[in-house]
Amino acid sequence: MELRPILETAAEFLGSLSPSLLGSAVAQAWKPGLSYRQRFVQWAVGSTVSYYATLAIVFSTGWDGLVAQSIGFGIALLAYDATPKVAKAAIDTLASLPARLADRFLPKKD
Repeated sequence: MELRPILETAAEFLGSLSPSLLGSAVAQAWKPGLSYRQRFVQWAVGSTVSYYATLAIVFSTGWDGLVAQSIGFGIALLAYDATPKVAKAAIDTLASLPARLADRFLPKKD
C-alpha cells in the first residue's frame, strides 16, 4: 500500500475543511472562558454545519473557489450559536404541523 495517495487525500480533506475550521476558531476568540469541551464542541459543530451548508450552496449556485471558502468561513462563525435556534424552530414547526394540517383539511366541529 502506497502512502502518497492517502496523504494527498488527507491534505485535500483538511484543505476543504480549513475555512470552516478557521471560522469556528475565530468565533471562539470572542468567547473567553469556554471550557475545552465547549471549545471542541463549538469547533466540531461550526465546521460540520459550515462544511455541509457550503456544499449545498455551491451545488445550488455554482459558486466555487474563494466565494465558497468565504461562505464556509462566515457560516462557521455563526453556526454554533445559530444551531440551537434553528433546531428549536424546526422542532416547533414540526410539533405544530399536525394541528395545522387538521385545521386545514378536516371539517370544523360546531
